Amino acid sequence: MEDLIFTLLVLTVGVGIHQVVLRLHHAAFERRYLNYSFAAHVAAAISLVLVYRYYYTEGGDMIAYHFYGVPIADALRYDFGSIAPEVAKMALHADNSLPFEVVGMGSTGTMQAVAVVLLFLLGNSLFAAALAIAMASYVAKVLIYRALRAGFPEVQHPLVLLAAALSPSAVVWTCALLKEPVLMVFFGPVFLGLRWILEGRRLVLASALCAVGGYAIILLKPYVLLTLVIAGAVWIFWARTLRSRGSIIVKPLYLALAAGLVLGGFTVVSALVPNMSPDAISESMTYQRLVSAGEVGRSNFYLEGRDVDVERARTEGKSLRTQLVVAPLALLTALFRPFIFESTRAMQFLNALEMTWMTILFIQVFRRNSLGALLRRLTASPTLMFCLTFTLVLALGTGLSTANLGALSRYRAPMMPFFLLLLLMLRQPEAAPASSPQPAPGRLTTSRA
Repeated sequence: MEDLIFTLLVLTVGVGIHQVVLRLHHAAFERRYLNYSFAAHVAAAISLVLVYRYYYTEGGDMIAYHFYGVPIADALRYDFGSIAPEVAKMALHADNSLPFEVVGMGSTGTMQAVAVVLLFLLGNSLFAAALAIAMASYVAKVLIYRALRAGFPEVQHPLVLLAAALSPSAVVWTCALLKEPVLMVFFGPVFLGLRWILEGRRLVLASALCAVGGYAIILLKPYVLLTLVIAGAVWIFWARTLRSRGSIIVKPLYLALAAGLVLGGFTVVSALVPNMSPDAISESMTYQRLVSAGEVGRSNFYLEGRDVDVERARTEGKSLRTQLVVAPLALLTALFRPFIFESTRAMQFLNALEMTWMTILFIQVFRRNSLGALLRRLTASPTLMFCLTFTLVLALGTGLSTANLGALSRYRAPMMPFFLLLLLMLRQPEAAPASSPQPAPGRLTTSRA
């Protein structure tokens, strides 16, 4: 009964939030797409709980977070003063003295702490917790859309909204009690803050969004923040350079700004997460990939081959040269797999259908554009350059750090809206040059973020 009560309560609050979203200067087509997105998030949250409970025989991470979180949530209700500080320590990767078994420490501990808080507030209901995350994830995608649409003419806004709020992977894998969905909750505000910084407005609020959201992302998935920093630097450099009409005097200044942003991002993340320092990233990715390949799973893939010597590969994988050898295959895997013919499960087959669609879009991009036209269209849009950089860097990182197609589908969820947007835009016919002067790239037009 508590499960039903809290789930309905969360759904009611979510409907209220959705109604507020619909009133935020949205056109008729936007309201229609947002209705679809909201319904998709609700359906995905409920469906994933059922899938994890009754379809995955081994349970999965979400079931583990719930199983280990319930006793801590119960203790939190009984003795809040003693338990709450220890839960906070677990969330912040600090040593804690909780008298309970937990899933893990580090980023897994952070996710366990998030689960405890949600279960504490929502009567231990897994359905309600997943639905609450789905509602927050939906709002995050609305923020991503409102940040992205300023970079495109109004006629293309339906495609932008489709990519931002209705990308299948980005909906399904951001509506559960898992790291990626919680990460997406913070990713949306950070991305909107980055857009405001690019436009030079609301700088105090934008900085606060980036700082708070960025720290949360570091606790959950630090490599996503590194990717965002790199892509954000490209975005700022491209927008500022084009806005200055490519002045040879201004270019080096913004190049230095972009380089400083990347260096600063690496410095901050490396200080908080030592294994994300530049000299340790290669070793860390190799270790994660080989550990993943060594686990039992019907959807494992092997970049080094099935008969690889794990210990030798771990040693050799520390070198950048070794990573470069397998990088093309890792990139191909992250962008286009699983293929239809290698699907062995229902969920994997559904994911393969989406990736087949993405592959078709990718082929159409190159069929409808010469290489020169493609480069011209990409370099003329700072937003598309951001999408390209973010997609390639995150795809390469996820492809090099996992060896399971099921896990890969979750890990790449943050990049899927940007990958889909990139393909949808570039497969459209190239727009004819405008006869009247246009606003400088990177500057907000009539749309409001």
